[in-house]
Formats: sequence, structure tokens, C-alpha cells
Amino acid sequence: MTDTTAERGYQNPFERLFRVQHGEWVAFDLAFTYFFFLLGSYFMLRPLRGTVASNNAEVLHLLYTATFVCMLLIVPVFGWLVSRFRRGVFVPASYLFFITQLGFFAWAFSGDATSAWVQRAFYVWLSVFNLFVVSVFWSFMTDVFRPGQARRLFPTIMAGGSIGAIVGPLATRGLVADVGASGIMMVALAGLLVATGMAVVMGRYERATGHDEGGEVIGGGVLEGAIEVFRSKYLLLICLLMLTHNLTATFLYNGLAVLVDREIVGFAERTEFFAVVDLVVQVLAFAFQFFLTSRLVDALGMRRAIIVPPVLLASGFVILGSSMGLVLFAAVQVAQRSLNYGMLGPVKEMLFTVVGREQRYKSKNFIDTVVYRGSDVTASWLFKGMTTAGLGITQITWLYLPVLAAWGTGAWFLGRHYQARVGQSAEGPSESRENDG
Repeated sequence: MTDTTAERGYQNPFERLFRVQHGEWVAFDLAFTYFFFLLGSYFMLRPLRGTVASNNAEVLHLLYTATFVCMLLIVPVFGWLVSRFRRGVFVPASYLFFITQLGFFAWAFSGDATSAWVQRAFYVWLSVFNLFVVSVFWSFMTDVFRPGQARRLFPTIMAGGSIGAIVGPLATRGLVADVGASGIMMVALAGLLVATGMAVVMGRYERATGHDEGGEVIGGGVLEGAIEVFRSKYLLLICLLMLTHNLTATFLYNGLAVLVDREIVGFAERTEFFAVVDLVVQVLAFAFQFFLTSRLVDALGMRRAIIVPPVLLASGFVILGSSMGLVLFAAVQVAQRSLNYGMLGPVKEMLFTVVGREQRYKSKNFIDTVVYRGSDVTASWLFKGMTTAGLGITQITWLYLPVLAAWGTGAWFLGRHYQARVGQSAEGPSESRENDG
């Protein structure tokens, strides 16, 4: 989409509140609704995954490994699709592939009586599904919106997903006792079908208005995106951002699963607990996305804004290391996930608006799946090794402070590279004027 927003400006207070400028509303509404149904469907399923994780806490490191192997297998397939088909084909095809599999799990699940292997397969499937379909969504968005638009619109578009992520756990909490896991899965399946339809409509709208290159086949080699990651210092810094964040997040996820396994009994009770956690996370994330993130990026610049999450979490880890309990641990995990969805997530997607199309789809998908889950596997095995060696969760917490320091340092340099790329682009001057408004 051509960014002529500097000339259009905001025409009323409503547009200024949403930071959507005149002429962008159709694309924004489509993206907002698309992400609402996508994340709403996923977050209906996420409490089920949390319960499965608690039921299988002793083998979580193996489930992370299985997820990583699946990512390694699926990335070349996606690279092949991207190389040979236009976006209007490979985006809906990817979603329909996962929707079909969800139908199988809806048939196979039966609450506490569900086979352990079916539960574990579902855990791996949902872990792959989440990263893959969300990565495809944001690749689509970076293909449509320019950097200046992304800084204004991405947090609010992500807020659409957060509203879905608020509705999803509420629906799960209210329905799981009556319809069970299978019923929850069927409702989520219907939402994913709507999201797929929105992707098709948005793609057709953008091609009809001539705002993007979505009708063109990207081409290139199947593994070109992965190779490009190791050629680019900028993309490697994004990988470092993902690695350090995920080392922290996976420790908090595994630690919470262990504590829930110790203190909460029953499939429905654990599902309700994780639904409440997800609800609180998404309410806080929405507040960040809608009111704070884009304004913080404008006010602080990318370099300073991108280090806010590791600095705040370092404080939380110091508190957590000094006192331990289920509620406090859950609170720190809520803070981490809220910052991830509410601030780090939108900022990370902005970083991809200053790279080429092949990097937006292939390299981004490689980073969002293989690198993301690879760091999960690393963190999970580290957690397993440290607990096996006799370290308690409190002791492990202190060991993660250097990881948070590395996260903040790498993020600072990544923000500098982003600002340099924006400054070198032809859009740089107009973005400055736009941000001043």
C-alpha cells in the first residue's frame, strides 16, 4: 500500500485515537477482523494446551523437541509454496491445511479419557499451528503496509487479535464443562474458517486497488530464506532477540506448568486456571497495543522502546528470585506475555517492514518457526537439565538475569539498525513528518 498518509492526515478525533488516517480504513478493518478471528480461535485452544502441558510436565522437553522437528519439516514445504504460488494461493492453503487437522483432534479428544499420545500430538500440533499461521499473517501485513503505516497501525491491528484472545479464553472457560474439549475445537475451527475468508477478501482488495505486489510469485529457492538469515547482520540480531526472549518465556512456561501440576488437580480445574491467566494477559496486552506501544515507539524511538520489555522483566525476576509461589510466578509470566503480545510483538513485526519480500515471507517464516522453536527446545532442555541436577525454580530464576542482559543489549543494537534502514529509505523524511503529527 502506498503510504500517502502524510498528505491525508487525521480528519477527526476518532481517526487520531486509532491512528488510522483517511483512506486506510478498509485495509485496517479487514486486517483487524482477520486477526481477531485468527487469535480468537487459537486462544480458545490454548487453555487446552496448558492442561495437556500440566498433564505431561515430565516430558515437556521432548514435546518441545518434537515441535522443533516438525518445524524443520514444514519450513521447506512452505518455502516451496512461496516460491511457486502467489500469496492468494499459499496463504489460504496453509490455513486450510491446519483446519483439516483440527477436525481430526476434535473427533479424537474425550477429556481426561483422551489418550496420552493424542494429547501430546495435539500439544505439538498447536505449537506448530500458532507460530506458523501468525507468522503468515504478519508476513502478509508487512507486504501490504509500509514502515510508517506499520508503526501506527500494527499495534492497533494486534489489539484486534488481543480482543479475540480475550473472547477466546472466556468462551473456553464458559463452555468447556458443557461441550468438552471437542466442542471447543469445533467452535475454534469455525473461527479459523472465517479468518481464512478474511485473508482471501483482503488479498483481493489489495490487488484490486493496486496497493501491493501480492499477485506476483516471489520465486527463489526453497531454502533461500533460511540462507539469507545467516548472511544478514540485521536478521541475525532479530534471531538474538527471539532467542533471548524465548529462553526467558520458556522457563516461565515450564516453571508454571510444574507449579500447577503440584497445586491444582483435575483437567477442568487446570483448564479454567490457564483460561484466567490467558484472559488477564490479553487484557493487559490490549492496553499496551491500543494506548501505549505506537506512542512509545514514536516518543522513545525504536532503540529505547525495544529494550523496555527486558528491563521490566529483569526487575520481575529479581522479585521472583526473592520469593516463590504459584500466584507470584503466574504474575511474572503474565507480565512477560503481556509485554510480548502488547509491545515486543508489534515492534518485532515493524522490523520486517524494511526488508525485501523474500525475507518477509521465507526468512521471517524461518525465524518465526525454526529459530523460535529451536530456542524453545534449548530452553526446555536447559530447564530439564537444571531441575534434574537438583536446582530449584528459585535458583534457576537468578541464572536468567544474564540472559535478560543479553536480550537488552542485542535489542539496543537491533533498534539502531532499524532506524538506519528507515533513514536510508525514500520514505524516511515523510515518516518523520507523519510521526510529528
